Amino acid sequence: MRFNIAFSFTALDQFAPLARAADEHGFHSVTCSDHVVHPRELKMPYPYTPDGSRRWEAFTDWPDPWVAIGAMAAVTTRLRFTTNIFVLPMRNVFGVAKSVATAAVMSNNRVAMGVGMGWSKDEFELLEQPFAQRGKRADEMLE
Repeated sequence: MRFNIAFSFTALDQFAPLARAADEHGFHSVTCSDHVVHPRELKMPYPYTPDGSRRWEAFTDWPDPWVAIGAMAAVTTRLRFTTNIFVLPMRNVFGVAKSVATAAVMSNNRVAMGVGMGWSKDEFELLEQPFAQRGKRADEMLE
């Protein structure tokens, strides 16, 4: 059996100490959630609550998962890291490839990327990416 810890909604200053403890106590992996921005008010309802409201405070920390993974990899030796999930189609494919490759090399290949299409049209608009074509875009990016 493998045990994983999700670091969603965890304070940034706790990532490295928690990763170190997980590594020392035999956990298999850590997951990092992903959002780039969260507008103060959502134009689109959050699809995973009955009333469309967020399950977190508007100013919750959402660190860049690849930077966080790099920092945690530097203080661990065997713990694996993955994204839960990484919203691929709202980003530039070359920037993503560089970030993931850098994290992979620096962690001795202890990374994996869980990918999702994203639900927030607001984020796509702010990052100047087409929301309606996100599935097709992700397929092309993964290829």
